[in-house]
Amino acid sequence: MSMNLADDRTHENTLPPATEVTIRSELGDIVAGLGLAGVAVWFLVEASALPDYSGTAIGAADFPKGLAILLLLGSLGLLGGAVWRLATGQAGESSTIRRPLHVLIGVLLLVAFPLMMSYAGYYLAMGIFLTALLYIAGITRPLLVFGCVAGFLLFTKIIFEMILQTPLS
Repeated sequence: MSMNLADDRTHENTLPPATEVTIRSELGDIVAGLGLAGVAVWFLVEASALPDYSGTAIGAADFPKGLAILLLLGSLGLLGGAVWRLATGQAGESSTIRRPLHVLIGVLLLVAFPLMMSYAGYYLAMGIFLTALLYIAGITRPLLVFGCVAGFLLFTKIIFEMILQTPLS
């Protein structure tokens, strides 16, 4: 049986009841923009401290630096858009966050991940992080969780350690 996602019946009607928080979109964008900008600056500082043995070639620090810069630009765009809507009187939309506790736990996992990595190493920290993140996202089937985590760890092992020769552990 196939399902047409474009019809008038959406998956939203089939979602189980959950706690919801509704806020003005501009406030959410400002909070998210500031938070993501802070994370981007933190990543940029930490990536700058990584040793770079590649000389003029792309090295281990360049990829996280690039991602940090892109995250910073995106967060500033989000923040600027919210301020612009407030300044021009185009505000008024609202955003609803389902399961806000799960969202907060996800944020805490993201913040804890670099700390876990420094104590447990990349592979163990990423395994714990992905398992927890999948669980709070509602993916609880053990074989699916195992497959996703193992597949991602294998992917990073092949790409970063074997092909790019960038040690992760």
